[in-house]
Amino acid sequence: MSKDRNSFWRYENFLIIIMFLVVGLVFLDRLSLGFVFPFIRSELNLNNTQLGLTVGLTGVFFGLSTLIFASLSDFLGKKKMMLVLFVFVFSIATLLTGVVGSFISLLLIRVLMGLAEGPVMPLVQSIVMAESSEKRRGFNMGVVQSASSLMGGTLAPVVTVALAASFGWRSSFYMIAVPGIIVGLILWIYLREPKAASVHSAENEVVKPTKADYFGVFKTRNVWLSAIIGICNMMFILTLTAFLPTMFAGATTFNENQIGMLLGLMGLMMFVSQLSGPAISDRVGRVPVIKICSFIAIFLPIMIALTYQNFTLLLISMVVFAIGNGYQPLILNVIPAESVSKAFSATSISFVILTSEIIGGSAGPILAGILADRISLTAPLWVAATAGLISFICTFGIKETAPIKKDHPKDISVSL
Repeated sequence: MSKDRNSFWRYENFLIIIMFLVVGLVFLDRLSLGFVFPFIRSELNLNNTQLGLTVGLTGVFFGLSTLIFASLSDFLGKKKMMLVLFVFVFSIATLLTGVVGSFISLLLIRVLMGLAEGPVMPLVQSIVMAESSEKRRGFNMGVVQSASSLMGGTLAPVVTVALAASFGWRSSFYMIAVPGIIVGLILWIYLREPKAASVHSAENEVVKPTKADYFGVFKTRNVWLSAIIGICNMMFILTLTAFLPTMFAGATTFNENQIGMLLGLMGLMMFVSQLSGPAISDRVGRVPVIKICSFIAIFLPIMIALTYQNFTLLLISMVVFAIGNGYQPLILNVIPAESVSKAFSATSISFVILTSEIIGGSAGPILAGILADRISLTAPLWVAATAGLISFICTFGIKETAPIKKDHPKDISVSL
């Protein structure tokens, strides 16, 4: 690969492409369970509460492993080795999902997947941040994060439902596991270990990160607020992706193609917004983007609840309001990483993802599943709407971190 920073074939661009695929596969593999659940539930005799419990516990172990292994990578500086290992493990867990024969075995396999997938995002984004030019930092991190919507939200419902309908739900898991193994091999061969970020003393001497520096991450205002917003955002996203397929199948007369179109277009618009939101924030600042996007996102579940019986209105609503999720990469990755020293970027990102997954990623789907069984299939939509509203309110406490705003010191005070 070229070392010329003006060449398309330089390492920075290769890194963004391969990391895009890594993050996309994490969410394709993880979210696929909700999309093929209508095929699985009759064979394994499962209900909505069990789906919510499976998704929720996967989120708990996803979050626990996120902080443990990402923090370990900050101290050890062995990000490449750990990333390759986890990519192989979550791909194998995806493959094993196709051989489960009971609810317990399904739960255990998905917990293993959560453990392996948890550290991937902070490892990926800390590597991307270390290798990105400053003017492209938000754009690069946004491109990588947007893969969660393109591959997890757009391709996953279309591909997994089509594979399950044509070859059976078990074969669909076997097939979607293969790309992860291939990407793992590419990372093993071509990925460089990023240069370890160091802490500088007052005399500008390089010193090793200390425990005090580490615990200082958790006292940073932006990190805590990002965690709260991330909790609500994860509750919002996982509740929608887990229960919309089942709601459409059970509460409407839509066929499989129509359901796939609705979910695919929603994911596509989330991808577009996650791609464009961080890029715009490189120019206008992080805070304006997260406020506008989080406000728009509130209306996505509300409009689905109000229009789900009318296919045309529902389609328009999902396309228009799905763009609100453009603030997700900023909250989960960019702002936490920019609010602390580069030495602990993986730790700050992992802490936000940890709390988001354990609280939002578990409580949201579990609560939504219980309400879906006891009240109606549309009840999860109001869980998502409430989470969206709380996210928007909390954005008013975030302090600006964009490099373009560094000429304004009052905008970049991020500590408590």
